[in-house]
Amino acid sequence: MLLLVNPTAGRGRAGRLGPSVADALRQQGFSPVVVMTGSLAEATQCARRAAEGTIVAALGGDGFLGAVAAGARVSGAVVLPLAGGRGNDTVRRLGLPLDPVRAVRAIRELSVRSIDVGLVNGRPFLGVAHAGFDALANEYGNAARFPLGPFVYLYGGIRALRAWRDVTLTVGVDGQERSFTGWFAAVGGLGQYGGGLRICPNAEIDDGLLNVVSLGKSSIAHVVVVYLLSYRGRHLGRPGVSSRRGRVISISADRELNVYADGELVGPLPMTVSVDPSALRVLLPTGRPGDAVSPSR
Repeated sequence: MLLLVNPTAGRGRAGRLGPSVADALRQQGFSPVVVMTGSLAEATQCARRAAEGTIVAALGGDGFLGAVAAGARVSGAVVLPLAGGRGNDTVRRLGLPLDPVRAVRAIRELSVRSIDVGLVNGRPFLGVAHAGFDALANEYGNAARFPLGPFVYLYGGIRALRAWRDVTLTVGVDGQERSFTGWFAAVGGLGQYGGGLRICPNAEIDDGLLNVVSLGKSSIAHVVVVYLLSYRGRHLGRPGVSSRRGRVISISADRELNVYADGELVGPLPMTVSVDPSALRVLLPTGRPGDAVSPSR
């Protein structure tokens, strides 16, 4: 058993919870090796070096969980995602408790399931890869100096609304392209970001497909409505909202925009997103197909 912790996630929340999570694992019969990681790259390397079938508990934010998944995808380790960040969308989407100690105490009720991993310009991610207004909101949210928790994304969105200017996006789905003036294009693996926004509600975790959702030219009021409805995944069908599914998604724009995935900067557009089906083994709540958890790992 390996416990990887990002001590800076959630403004130090993960670091503070690390000892309690380690104690909870010991109470469940595990002997965790605890690693306080210094970077996302270190987290990836630790998970990559883990023996196949080893349980790797990852305590941090969405970007950290994506980094651990990148390594476990190679090694065949089994990932236990634990909420230690601000938005914790990966944990929310997978149906795990937001309290990491509670999640560990329920580990006997979890089973192993293989899920898809997205690849944006070759970089693995779990949740959403996106560009446009929402990526700008992500930048503002990441730069926030105040401890706003999940509301940091609301803060970022308000700032981005004031700064956004129209852009022409070109979105391709399995080679079929469409250009439009609009606000954003988001490609969902798990399909959730921003502290609970189900922006790609048709994304499935294990169907080998990606869901791309975009918003065309709209008023600010309509943009706000779309995002509010997306908390329940009810924005599809609204004017200007497009949802398509495919195996390879391409996105470009007529001006420079940054790409974000799992809350982390990937780089500038263009981006190509593909899917690696059933590439990652994770522990999920019971009721899903999987193998029993063994305390010997």
